[in-house]
Amino acid sequence: MDVDPGEALALPVVLAVDSQGALSPQVSRPYLIVSALGLFAVCSSFDLPNPWNTVAVLVGNALALGGLFVHQRRAAVRRKLAAPEALFYGVVGMVLLAFFWTAAITAYFLGLPARHTLAAAATALVAVATSYALRPFAENVIRRKGRG
Repeated sequence: MDVDPGEALALPVVLAVDSQGALSPQVSRPYLIVSALGLFAVCSSFDLPNPWNTVAVLVGNALALGGLFVHQRRAAVRRKLAAPEALFYGVVGMVLLAFFWTAAITAYFLGLPARHTLAAAATALVAVATSYALRPFAENVIRRKGRG
């Protein structure tokens, strides 16, 4: 499954639901870092010439999807994704995508070199910070289990 930069922006959630339905924080910092590196590789690939841009996209997708796969496989409980939770992840991904393109366009107008690489680095940092900042909201979305 190919991931474009907008889909790669959804980073792993750092919470798991145990068998009683309670949230238990998981140590997912390694998965978060791997996903951020994958995001950086995919977004910065716009500055690379062929065939290196393709290699960067493939490596970035492998990092992001591999990290998500391992994170899901090691989860204590596998649960079904609720619609509000999927919507939440989609909105966060779209906001981060808008941030990436805004940063790239700003870098272009400022005349900075390697504007996509700078925007990719900023977006990866914002994505990591956002994952921590939105954790309480994500907990509420997960706790409701898709109920309104």
